[in-house]
Amino acid sequence: MDLSVITATCQRPEFLSHCLHQFAQQSRGGLECEHLVISDGPDSHARCLAERSGARYFELNSPTGQWGAAAKDLGIVQACGRYVCFWDDDNIFEPHALISLFAAVQNAEIGIVRTRHRFRKSPGSVVIPRNWRGEFRLGDIDTMCLCVETTLARKEPWESEVAKISNDHGWLMKLMTHQPKINYLPILIGQHV
Repeated sequence: MDLSVITATCQRPEFLSHCLHQFAQQSRGGLECEHLVISDGPDSHARCLAERSGARYFELNSPTGQWGAAAKDLGIVQACGRYVCFWDDDNIFEPHALISLFAAVQNAEIGIVRTRHRFRKSPGSVVIPRNWRGEFRLGDIDTMCLCVETTLARKEPWESEVAKISNDHGWLMKLMTHQPKINYLPILIGQHV
């Protein structure tokens, strides 16, 4: 298996349904992918949608919050792919997103692509990373921009015992302590909403 796509969700069947549809519409070439849907707490709608689409479904016993950190951790543990990427259920992906993420991570442990992102205080969207210079700045990376070698992803949990707040940048900074090789492919793969 080449790539495991992890979608953390929580009681949002409309968003999840759209995400599953986007996954099914992806151009793949010969890329072998699996889709894992991880619910942050029991969710019969998510289970039904995932099973109907052919995705593997897992759920946490109770909601944990932290923007799906525990669900992402469970997804990484269950992933069968050599690489993992994260598709939030409310994001919009171009049909070439999967092959672009996979292309970005070749000969590296972390692959980075670009996405449009809406920031709370900004009237429109911006493309991130803005000006990639080999370092990650807070607010200049989003989970959907990343494809990570699964063995590296398993070295650091998303969920933070100390801060009780987990985010994309914090997890990425933990991964950077392992000095991974990084590839950047400036292809736009979608929009974070």
